[in-house]
Amino acid sequence: MTARCLFVMILLFLWVGGVSAADLSGKLTLQAGGREQGIFEKSTVKFEKQNPKVRTRIMELEGSDPLAALKEGTVDIVVLGRNLAPEEKDLASTVVGWEGIAVMVNASNRVTEATLPQIADIFTGKIKTWDELGGLESRISVIQREEGKGVRPYFEQLLNLEGKLIKAKGVAEPDKEAIKTVAGSLNAVSYLDLNVGVSNVSVGVPIRLLTINKVEPEPSNVSSGAYPLRRPLLLVTKNPPSPVAKAFIDFMLEKDGQKTVLEEDFVPMLVTK
Repeated sequence: MTARCLFVMILLFLWVGGVSAADLSGKLTLQAGGREQGIFEKSTVKFEKQNPKVRTRIMELEGSDPLAALKEGTVDIVVLGRNLAPEEKDLASTVVGWEGIAVMVNASNRVTEATLPQIADIFTGKIKTWDELGGLESRISVIQREEGKGVRPYFEQLLNLEGKLIKAKGVAEPDKEAIKTVAGSLNAVSYLDLNVGVSNVSVGVPIRLLTINKVEPEPSNVSSGAYPLRRPLLLVTKNPPSPVAKAFIDFMLEKDGQKTVLEEDFVPMLVTK
């Protein structure tokens, strides 16, 4: 290969691969709601600063099918808290983070671990006393979360408990109220965002997060997939995604995007102890 040919190839590579932020332009509409909306309110602002010719907008499609809106072109990216179903595989999806769900008890409770089937049995009322799990002979007080809000829909999906949860006397929402209730009751049990739980334990709040299936409730175990109660933070687009949508997904996987995931109490793609 002559020096001239090599020079031309290098120029061509730089021209094709070196697209700067100033060259990216257009509009980007995301559908996001619920717990994860805060991530994308912050990250779209950061993305616009890096790409001054791009304008972003976040939509909430209450009562509408977000994936139908994606296929119709109403939105460019849909944020889902679950994996795509087989019939939805014509769409493209990228995981940009995780949410772990922890089961918490009072710090003075002798029970430290449980299996997934035992967790399901607690919240459906099949297990009624703590001695069935190696604790004291006292009745379990289930503190339920508000239906359709917070982590409850994902907790139900992960354990296949839709419509099966016990009607508890106590209902607490948001996470901080559930923490307050469990911290003040020896026999109480509830569930919450894992990162929120870990943060409260670290500052001495009297709760304990149960080890599940012999796996400790740690963010590193959530990101690795070892911890069983986790759900994805999924960005769904048409296949292939538009250049602006692709650039935003790439941004979410880079340092600033992953930092925002962590700031909103979700788990980044890679966590080390």
